[in-house]
Amino acid sequence: MPDSQPGSAHAVYTALRHRFSDGDYAPGQRLTEAALAADLGVSRTPVREAIGRLLAEGLVIQAARGVAVAALSPVEAAHLFVLRAELESLAAGLAAERQAAGQLAPAAVDALDGAVDKVEEAVRTRDARASARANLTLHRAIAAAAGNPFVEDTLHRVWDRIAVTTVANLDDPHWAGAITDQHRAIVSAIRRGDAQAARSAAKSHIEAAARAYKPAT
Repeated sequence: MPDSQPGSAHAVYTALRHRFSDGDYAPGQRLTEAALAADLGVSRTPVREAIGRLLAEGLVIQAARGVAVAALSPVEAAHLFVLRAELESLAAGLAAERQAAGQLAPAAVDALDGAVDKVEEAVRTRDARASARANLTLHRAIAAAAGNPFVEDTLHRVWDRIAVTTVANLDDPHWAGAITDQHRAIVSAIRRGDAQAARSAAKSHIEAAARAYKPAT
C-alpha cells in the first residue's frame, strides 16, 4: 500500500492532486521543488517524486527551472469533454439505477440535494473559486453514488485536467447561473430512479459546459 505518512511522496502527491482538483493552480503557473517543499513543510525528495507522477499524468509539463501547470489546448479540451460527458452520463445513470434498486441510502440522496444547494449559494456570492469547489464536490458525490470505483477513478483524472480552468469558467455569470437548474435536473432524476433521464441530463450538462469552456490563453 502507498505510504500515506506525512512527508511521504504519496502524501505530497495527494496534497498536490487536491490543489489541482480545487483549481488552486493557474494554467502555465511555474512550480519549483524548493517552493513546493517549503510550502508543504517537507524535504525536496518526496516533492521530486510527486512531481514525477504529475508529469506522467500530464498535469504538469517540463519548464525552465522546474515544471509548469499544463494548459489544455482547444483540441485536448474537446477530447476531454467528450470523454467526460460519457463518463458523467454513465455515473448518473448508475446512481439512478442504484436508487431504483433501493441500494442508495436516503441520506446519500439528500446529500446530493445539499451539494446542489451549496453550488447555488457559492454562485450567488459570485465567488468563482468557492463555486468551482462546490461544483466538484457535487460531481464527486454523483460519481460516488454510482458505486463503480473504476468510473469514479477515471473521472477524478479527467476533473484534475479540467479543474485548472474551471474557476475562470465559473466566473462567467451566464454559465454560473445556468448550472443550478442543470444540476437539479440530474439529481431529481437520480432521486426518481430514472436512469435514462439521469444519463440525458448529465450528458446535456457536460455538453453545455464544453460550449461554455474558455481554454487558457
